[in-house]
Amino acid sequence: MQLEKVVALVTGANGGIGRYYVEALRKVGVSRIYAGARNLNSLSDIVALDSQQIIPISLDITNEQSVRTAAETCPDVTLLINNAGIGLLKGFISATDLSGARAEMEVNYFGTLAMCRAFAPVLKRNGGGAIVNMLSILGKVNFPMNASYSASKAAAISMTQGVRAELAAQGTLVIGVMPGTVDTDGSKYFPPPKVSPEVVAQEALQAVIDGIEDVYPGEQAKEMAAQLLKDPKALEKMMATMLPSHA
Repeated sequence: MQLEKVVALVTGANGGIGRYYVEALRKVGVSRIYAGARNLNSLSDIVALDSQQIIPISLDITNEQSVRTAAETCPDVTLLINNAGIGLLKGFISATDLSGARAEMEVNYFGTLAMCRAFAPVLKRNGGGAIVNMLSILGKVNFPMNASYSASKAAAISMTQGVRAELAAQGTLVIGVMPGTVDTDGSKYFPPPKVSPEVVAQEALQAVIDGIEDVYPGEQAKEMAAQLLKDPKALEKMMATMLPSHA
């Protein structure tokens, strides 16, 4: 898939890795970028990069009407980047209640699935296109310090595989991006190694060009993916030593 004439939509464009996706898309010369966020005011700096190319849209992926409206407002999308996500650093047993786990599942799984469902017919009408789902290597092995986040990403990985199967016939490429620790504000207290958000966005877009379905940006994710093939139980046991601080 060549990116020069792509019309892209990036969810969660106002923070985390979203801004870097927008900048990477600009560098490869896409024709239009819809930048989605719940708060339009939070997109002002991003839109200021190029107000002709970057179109802000109000989008809450946990709200079905908001998702439907986005699909109606952006009928020319050929690349959907499901970047919006949350991680609340909660354990399973040590968490005071299940509100955090439910919130992570609503955004990371149900919200991403809602976007895939809404834009699948849009992509079909526009020749197939591609979906990029921002996942995590922690969806393949649980990180107890961020346990319910890991579970939500595990659900999202399985969903990505199922969506890929269902959309293959219409020619839609579905990509799962599974980095380890990304160097953003949300991970400032985590130890290295960390992968830069620029690298995550660049490797994801290169996967779109090359037609690669599973991407592991950064040294940490690549090493963990290799460990999962070689000795998954050993990796699980190593991760199990990193418990929530109040557990």
